[in-house]
Amino acid sequence: MAEALALKFGLTLAQWAGCNRLIINSDKLEGIDTMNDGGQSAGAAAAIFDDCFHYACDFVIPRFEHCNREANKVAHELARLARFSSTSDWFEEPLNEIVMILTNDLLLITNE
Repeated sequence: MAEALALKFGLTLAQWAGCNRLIINSDKLEGIDTMNDGGQSAGAAAAIFDDCFHYACDFVIPRFEHCNREANKVAHELARLARFSSTSDWFEEPLNEIVMILTNDLLLITNE
């Protein structure tokens, strides 16, 4: 359920920001498979995945890809922080709590 809600929030944020081509990464293979299968799910989050699929149809080229947990640390930290704070001011600049994680991600990319 949490993964589906995070996906819905991310898609809404991408629409608000004016993005039109998305690559959505998640370490939850079940959620990625659900979205690649048209948002069809029999689980507790079925209605949310269905909403997400319809939101994704508004983008030119939405792609859903699986990634390992190591490549998804920023998303996990944001999800944790969202439980305890308002997300309305996150758009302008990164939160101090994730700057180090973002920096580490960039260092990994440039060293590869």
